[in-house]
Amino acid sequence: MSAPRTSLLAWVLSCLVWLSVAASAARASPELPPAPSARVHDQVGVLSEPVRASLDRRLAAYEATSGHQVVVWIGRTTGDVPIEDFAVEAFERWKIGRAELDDGLAVFVLVDDRAMRVEVGYALEPMATDFEASRIIRSVMIPQIERGDWDAAIEGGVEALVDTIEGQPGALPSDDGPPQRTLADLSKLELAAIAIGVVLFLILLVTNPRLALLLLFFVGRGGGGGGGGGGGFQGGGGRSGGGGATGRW
Repeated sequence: MSAPRTSLLAWVLSCLVWLSVAASAARASPELPPAPSARVHDQVGVLSEPVRASLDRRLAAYEATSGHQVVVWIGRTTGDVPIEDFAVEAFERWKIGRAELDDGLAVFVLVDDRAMRVEVGYALEPMATDFEASRIIRSVMIPQIERGDWDAAIEGGVEALVDTIEGQPGALPSDDGPPQRTLADLSKLELAAIAIGVVLFLILLVTNPRLALLLLFFVGRGGGGGGGGGGGFQGGGGRSGGGGATGRW
């Protein structure tokens, strides 16, 4: 074989190797969504909103008392990336747990992949062991998912994981509902604004009753709506310890 032909063959083989390595790297590096803004993030909609919001508030209260960050993220698929790689990468990127302690825990659920992963930070691994995480997935979460009860699966699984961390049942704080403001919580400026609004409405009611009733109707329709959970989630700089468990159904 002539030298030019040998050089061409070597160049083609080098290109093929480079393309193969690049493709493997692209498959191995998952495209992560942005960090969630809530501790319980359900982009699929399998959870009822009251349960999602309640669990979010309970996890916020747990973080306030214990310092441990627990996050639930529900999506559709990781594509070609193994859920274990996706979970570690997301955990690291979102910085779940405190930087100095690495005391976070995350539950990743991929509905279309029919898979879930409990990822545990270094500090919680002695309590939330691989065995315990696997047991909770198999005995608490998957049976409820197979029955179609996603609320019970996620809420029961998170409660069991927190109980394991704390070493006692009922460790996750109960939910008292979204915080309600009373008149005592309002500032003088807010009270003055309310008083002025009431006076103006009474004047309008006398001078133009139809307009006042119409305004009251639209204000009433604008009330309600879904509120936030327990205050937005923000990672504390923690890292995954690589421990945890994976389950499929």
